[in-house]
Amino acid sequence: MKKNIELINETQKILKVLSNSTRLKILLLLEQDSLSVNELAQKLQVSQPAVSKQLNILKEFQIVTYNQRGTTYFYRLDDLHILTVIKSTMEHAQHVLNNQKCENNNPRPNNHR
Repeated sequence: MKKNIELINETQKILKVLSNSTRLKILLLLEQDSLSVNELAQKLQVSQPAVSKQLNILKEFQIVTYNQRGTTYFYRLDDLHILTVIKSTMEHAQHVLNNQKCENNNPRPNNHR
C-alpha cells in the first residue's frame, strides 16, 4: 500500500504540473517541433523568463528535455506518452463543454448486484 500511496502522490504532482495553461501550451507546441526558449516566448506571447520558469518545472518532472546548439537551448518532449494524458483530458473537456455523455469504449462489467 505504501508504494501505491507514493505513486498516487507523484501522480497528483504531475497532474498539478499539467494544470498550468502555459505549460500545456508549451507541451502542445513541442509536440510539433523542438523549440528554443525565445521561439516559445514569441509563440506564446509571454516573456522569456516566464517560459524558462515553466520549462524548468517540466524538466524537473522529466516531461521535457533539451539539447544545446551553440549558445541556444532547444527543448523537446522527453516523455511522449504525456501527450496521451493531455489529449485524453482535452477530449473529456470537449465533452463537458458540449454537455455530451462520454462514450465508454471499454465498459467494465458491473460487479454490483
